[in-house]
Amino acid sequence: MDPIAKDFSNEQLDLASLPKYESVAFSSVSSKYLIKMNIQTGIFLLVLIIALGFFWFFQLNPLQSGLVFGIILIGFIFRFWNNFKLLQSLGYAIREKDVIYKRGFIFNKTTVIPFNRVQHASISRGVWDKVLGISSLNIFTAGGSGSDITIPGLEPEMALQLKEAIAVKISNDES
Repeated sequence: MDPIAKDFSNEQLDLASLPKYESVAFSSVSSKYLIKMNIQTGIFLLVLIIALGFFWFFQLNPLQSGLVFGIILIGFIFRFWNNFKLLQSLGYAIREKDVIYKRGFIFNKTTVIPFNRVQHASISRGVWDKVLGISSLNIFTAGGSGSDITIPGLEPEMALQLKEAIAVKISNDES
C-alpha cells in the first residue's frame, strides 16, 4: 500500500462544533458614509428632475409630468430610506484567521475570507470620500473578483490600521 494513502484521513466534522460567525461583534462603518450615499442619490435625483423638466417643456402635458415626477419622488424617498437601512446593516470584523464583512437588510450577504486566501489589501478614496474624510478598504483574494470585498465608509486611520493588520496576518501565514 502507498505510504501516503496509509496516512491519509478525511474525517467528517461535527457541524455543531464549528465557530459561528453570527456571534462575532461586528464593527460598523462611519455615519459619514450615509452622507456620501445621500449626496450621490441627490445628484442622480437632480439630473432626473432636470431631464423631466426638458421632457415636460417639449413633450409631456402637466398631468403626465406630475405622474412621472410623483413616481420618481417615491422611488427616491425609498432610495434615501434604503441608504439609511443599508448603513445600519454594514459591518466588519477581523478574527484570528479571517475577515468577515456583512451587508444588506432585505437580502443579507456575509463574506468570510480566510487570511490564507488574501492576496493584498488597498485603501481607496474618491472625491466624496476625501471631502467627508472617509476611506474604503479593498481586500483582494486569490479566488477572483467574486470573493473580493470592499469595506466602505471607514475613518482613514481605521482603514490604514486594518490594512496593516491584514498585511501582517498574510505575511505571517506565508512564513
